Parts: sequence; C-alpha cells; structure tokens
Amino acid sequence: MIEQSHELGPEFEEKVLSALLQEPGFFIQFRSLVSPSLFMVDNHKFIIEEVENYVQKYGHAPKKETLVDCIRRSGWRDKGGAIEFISECKLEFNVEYVRDRIIEWAKWQAVDQVLNESSGDSPKTFADNISRASRIGDDLIMEHTNLGIDKNDKEKGECIPTPWAWLNSRLQGGPEVGDLCVILTVISGGKTTALVNLAYQAIADGKFVVYFTFEDGESKIKRRLLQRIMNGTRNDLLKDPMYTKRIRTKFLQDSGGRCEVKDLMSRRSKVEDAAGFVKSLEDATGRKVDMVVTDYADRFGAANRYQEPRHALREVFEDCKWMARHLKVVHWTARQVNKARVGKEIVSAEHAGEAWGTMESPDLVIGFGRTLEDEKRNTIILYTSKVRDAACHQRCNLRTDFARQSITEFE
Repeated sequence: MIEQSHELGPEFEEKVLSALLQEPGFFIQFRSLVSPSLFMVDNHKFIIEEVENYVQKYGHAPKKETLVDCIRRSGWRDKGGAIEFISECKLEFNVEYVRDRIIEWAKWQAVDQVLNESSGDSPKTFADNISRASRIGDDLIMEHTNLGIDKNDKEKGECIPTPWAWLNSRLQGGPEVGDLCVILTVISGGKTTALVNLAYQAIADGKFVVYFTFEDGESKIKRRLLQRIMNGTRNDLLKDPMYTKRIRTKFLQDSGGRCEVKDLMSRRSKVEDAAGFVKSLEDATGRKVDMVVTDYADRFGAANRYQEPRHALREVFEDCKWMARHLKVVHWTARQVNKARVGKEIVSAEHAGEAWGTMESPDLVIGFGRTLEDEKRNTIILYTSKVRDAACHQRCNLRTDFARQSITEFE
C-alpha cells in the first residue's frame, strides 16, 4: 500500500501561485491558509509575502503587473527569478482542484498538530479537537452571505421571460435564473405545447436552450419547434422543406439563439446525467446554457431506491431544483395531475396526486386547465398556483392553436 503524501511540493506550489495570479480574489478567500510557511521554495515564499504586504496596505490582492513592480522595488536577492516566474506563469485551469488541495493540506496540518499536542487530553477533548481540525477551511468553500456586507446585489437576478406578458408582469420580468418552474396539466392537456412555446420564446430572445424529452423523441420535438417558428401546421412543413429550412436559418441567425434536443431513457436517466450533458455542451460550444426544458421530470430515475414512488419523485424534483441552481439556468418541466381535473378550469398544486412533495421544490407552479367550452373556443386557462414573492391564485385566458403549436395571448 502506497502511503499518501499530504505535502504540497514545489510543482503544486507553482499551481497555487498560478491560481493566485489568475484570480486575485483567490488569495483573499484563502488568505488564512495560504501563508509563506506553506511553501518550500524561497522565491515562492517571497512572492506570497509581497502579496500579503500589499493586501494589508491596500485591502485587495495586486494584479500581475503591480506585483512585478513591487518586487522590482524590493530588496529581495533574487528579483530576476521571482519576476521571471510571474511573467512566464501559465494559466491554471484547475483552480477548484488547487483550492481543495490547499484545504486538504490545512486539515492535515491541523490534525498533526492535535496529535502532537494531545498527550494528557481526555478522550472527549481529543475527539473534539480532531473534529475541529477536520473542519478547517470548510467555511471558505461553503457559499454564504453576510448581511452586513454590500456586494451590489440586485433586488432580482437575471430573468428569462415567458411568452405570456401577463405572467411576466406577475413575475417582475419572468422566472429568475436558478428557478425550477413546473407546468401542471391533465393528460393531453397541452404540456408539451406549452414547453415548446417557452423554449421558442427563449431562443427568440437569443438564449441557449437544452430540451430533454422522454416521450416524443428528438425528431418530434424538433418538428414541434419548427411549427412554432413557422407558425404552420405539420403539413405546411412537409409541403416545402427548403422554405422551412430558410425560415429556420434566418430565425436562428437573427435571434442568435440556439437549441439542442436530447432524448433520455425513461426511469434510467438521472438528473445528474442531464446536468452532465449540459456541462459537456457548454464546454464543447464555449457558450453558457440559459434554459433547460425537461419533458417531463417524472420520468427521471431517482438516485436512490425507494419502495414508495412518491418518495422517488420528491427526490427527483429536489434534484431538478439543484440542477437549476448549480447550472445557473431556468429549468422548466411539467407534471400531469389527477384525471378528476379533466375538463376543469383550475389545475393547481393540490391536484398533483399522491406525490405532493414534488410541489415543495419548485419556485413557480402554473396550471393549464381546459373546459369543453374552452376546447370549442380554442382557449386555455393559465392559473398561477405557486409564485414565490408574488401573488398567486390568479388566472388568465390564452388562445391556443395546437395544430401550429402555439399558446398566445389575445391581442
């Protein structure tokens, strides 16, 4: 068995300095751990001392050019070596790895200190000291907010508007990045059409949308999106495919939007699989994904096994909320409600069946209800069931044209 070393070593010291020079805020965050005693190479120790002196005087870490100037004015015996290192320092792309290694080193240093100074301590005191040492640095990586510190936070973050101005006005612009939003409908109640309209609006606004589907498959979702873009029926698309392609190309070029459609395996694909696909797309395209649409999240497999389906569904929706916050996207999905709501005006969270826990995680829950009269008039009723920080239990009539995949407001 190879003994694991917790020392950093000269090569890793260079990674730490590279991360520091790349992100000056890195030093501020880990200032309590990144001290000259951490380093073995004299030039590395000196550079950290210069950064610390600068921070003490000016309150923030120096930029690369400023640090070089500080070293030139210093009395350090190897100015040339320190300046050469800074000038030729390569970008460190694994800053998170560097961060974790530093914290790991700090924990083991603290644990070693407890072991060396624990003689005569009671078992309880020894256990408490070890536990305290193992938590060194955790406060630096766990995100938190200090009420007394201003960071120019906006009252409301970035929003991605829906196609319906009535709903946007109640959301003060639309769902916020990090929100999980759920559409409730009965079977064949228009959930996919509503999701297609949401994706269309985001693409038209220049956003990058990833559309996950379990039911219809990639080609059908693509066709539905094209129908919405063309404002045409399925037959209209088939009549002149070349015209359809020209309209699609112009729409994407004019808007700057993008959409990727991905088919997932029902009950086998997990939320973390979908999140991994989004991250891989961002890496491959060099572009941030803005909205994720899942049609629909009930089909995700839970990470853990449960005897009760409602427990599995609750975990799935908790994971969907995590994905929205972790990827910094607006995540739209849909759920079907009890069959008793067929032909009813109001579809609300309390009609979500036995899996009531799925309604705890979403930030926004809207229902689409439809009576027989609505079907005749080609209308649908949008009902705000759950709206955080805004008024809920309000309704609005919308116009539908399912042949053209559109749900729009009355002019």
